[in-house]
Amino acid sequence: MNDNSSFDYSFFKQILSALKRNFSFCLLRDVTKIINHNNHKPYVLLRHDVDLDLDRALKMALIERELNVKSCYMIMTNSPFYSLDDNHSQSSIREIIASGHEIGLHFDFYDKSMRGDGIVIEQIKNDIDSSCHELEKITGTKIPSISFHRPLPQFLRGPFYIDGIINAYSAELMKWYLSDSKGNWREGNPLSSLENPKDKILQLLIHPIWWDEKHLEAPERLQTFFEHRTKNFSAEEKNKFDITLSSYLTIQRSQKGM
Repeated sequence: MNDNSSFDYSFFKQILSALKRNFSFCLLRDVTKIINHNNHKPYVLLRHDVDLDLDRALKMALIERELNVKSCYMIMTNSPFYSLDDNHSQSSIREIIASGHEIGLHFDFYDKSMRGDGIVIEQIKNDIDSSCHELEKITGTKIPSISFHRPLPQFLRGPFYIDGIINAYSAELMKWYLSDSKGNWREGNPLSSLENPKDKILQLLIHPIWWDEKHLEAPERLQTFFEHRTKNFSAEEKNKFDITLSSYLTIQRSQKGM
């Protein structure tokens, strides 16, 4: 990459070190305690949206534990790529919790036809509530926070609470926001921003799928994910997985169509 940033765990540790130097950490569940508080350091809300791979999420959670950092892991209940009914998934979530991290809900619409301009929060509250209950069976605690997968424009910078839980995309928490969305830092290398805080609360979003021991560009990272997950699949199963992956994200794996 030409901005000296890299999607590998070494660079992730650099990000964490910069955060520890210049910020105080806060979990989303505790944000009401600091929203109007003047601290000697700005606060950071470190959030991970787990779209595709719980194993990568756990790796990042363990790295954070080593560095005494706590963050928020937003888990899906209807992901086509991992299942909460699976013992391995449940074990990963519990290990993330045991590492001191928060588990929140990463909400994706159960009915894709509801991804329209006219949809309002009230129409999805029942789905949010049932999703939280499903996660709570694993965590053993109330789910305190929510983020949206590919959030609709009308949900961005919305209310502070949704269905009684903290909305990561609320107006109050989006004043200073950095994200590695699509495997790319839209604002460039984040370290310069982290070394020179410009506001009292930063929300930093990281997607574990883009990170590993070695850097890869996003299409190549998706390609390795596809190859790993479909290694023992039939041609028909691979094609079905490929269609699902393509419809789920806004970028494509590097060898799509080859």
